[in-house]
Amino acid sequence: MAHADNKFTAVLYSLEGVGLIFVITFLAAYLGGLPTTNVLQNRLAFRIPLGAFGIILLVVVLATVVLAARYKRQ
Repeated sequence: MAHADNKFTAVLYSLEGVGLIFVITFLAAYLGGLPTTNVLQNRLAFRIPLGAFGIILLVVVLATVVLAARYKRQ
């Protein structure tokens, strides 16, 4: 069971890390245009990382849900 806990902990840390990168990128795009009303999410430099980290975040969240349901049964 200790081995499974280590895997689950690694997945949770991955989830936190990817989520943190996504939020930092999103905030940089959203707040980077201040003091004007420009939002930089439309620019390619922000759109590509947001899309990539968004997809990775979704995959890791789904993996976490599956692992949590699997370990709950045991």
